[in-house]
Amino acid sequence: MGFPLHSWAEYQFRQVCLPALRAYAAQYGDLFVPQKFVVPEEGDAAAQLWPRAAWGYKLGLAVAKLRKQLQQQRQREQQLKDKQKQTGETSSAALPPLPKSQVDALNEVGFVWRVRDTKWYRFFLPGLRKYKELYGNADVPLAFTTPSHEEDPRWPKALEGYMLGRHVYMVRSGKYATQARDSKQELDELGFSFRLVDKVWSESIFPALEVFAAQYGHCDVWQDFVVPSEEPWPKDSWGLKLGDTVKNIRRGAYDSQVQAARKELDELGFVWNARHRVEKTVRSVVIPALTTYRRLHGTDALVTTDFVVPDRDPNWPMLTRGFRLGQWITRVRSGQVSLPPKLRAELDKVGFVWRSNDQRWNDILLPAFRAYAELNGGTCASMSTKFYVPPEPPYPRAAWGVNLGGALWHIRNGDSYVNCEDKQRELRALGILADDAVA
Repeated sequence: MGFPLHSWAEYQFRQVCLPALRAYAAQYGDLFVPQKFVVPEEGDAAAQLWPRAAWGYKLGLAVAKLRKQLQQQRQREQQLKDKQKQTGETSSAALPPLPKSQVDALNEVGFVWRVRDTKWYRFFLPGLRKYKELYGNADVPLAFTTPSHEEDPRWPKALEGYMLGRHVYMVRSGKYATQARDSKQELDELGFSFRLVDKVWSESIFPALEVFAAQYGHCDVWQDFVVPSEEPWPKDSWGLKLGDTVKNIRRGAYDSQVQAARKELDELGFVWNARHRVEKTVRSVVIPALTTYRRLHGTDALVTTDFVVPDRDPNWPMLTRGFRLGQWITRVRSGQVSLPPKLRAELDKVGFVWRSNDQRWNDILLPAFRAYAELNGGTCASMSTKFYVPPEPPYPRAAWGVNLGGALWHIRNGDSYVNCEDKQRELRALGILADDAVA
């Protein structure tokens, strides 16, 4: 036949492989040839875009073989340098070395010898640099794909359609480890975070907690709190559901970050759990509020259920402002809030009244009934149910304006103050209850 059989491999390389690679690059813009890729065969309309000699050629397998040939060749050269015996591939499985002429020819067409290296330096790093330049950070969303040059001329045509967000995720997942290690300095300069959770904590969550504590004087974040999109809140925190985040922290989220910042969080007054919240509420809010209330309204004054500490009154400690003190006291008395003995003792010291009826009886009703009896022949038997205490002696000041007749009506109907023997004796002596009345 006159065909030089010994150079068949060279002939196939020059007449089939190289032309197929050039055609692939022309159509797809790169030489990242999938291993399963086969050049279209005769009869396929797409075949006209390919050299006839390459129809049906398994280009993907050929590319994989070329890469392996060069890899093995370099391994052998390194082993010879190190004077070590060849390991891994056996001699029977070893591929023949690639002639330098073929290596040069492949380099000329832009052959990709190491796919990850090429993708890293040709696409990933340039894409990350451009993203940082345009958006000011390297926190690429997972779904981000680089737009076409026509759609956004700021992006180079070479990066068009590159799934940058997906590759950022892959890098954080441990892929491209070698390339990432080699480029660590540049990645650090770009602000790239391998652990997004660390970045979110340090640049969004913790700064928001610091501002919250500065703004509100405490760090007990209510659950529906969302960081406002305005100063002085950190820009990276705008829109953050801080209340939900704090709830998740208490359930174990961001554990390593929380443990590392435990001291700083304690200094901010971070509330770790329900028990801790009760302690902080009693010591930092309730006791100062009760002390202030008694100072402003008198030691005998009762806190009404609807009382809320004024928001902007400088007479009140900052942490107490806006606190629903009356509602909290009612919840404690009804058992909705459970307090340990230590906290109850602390409240006792500031005159907390555990049963409001007792204080009302001792400080208002009983002295008023006695004053009425003193003015009316030693008895309250004739008191009208519409009687209001007049603002004058001998009635105690705390009782002025009280509907004493209404209280008498409730007592006689068994609604209040009749379940205690001591009170019953007083009520009978004042003529409010008949001698045969029972509790």
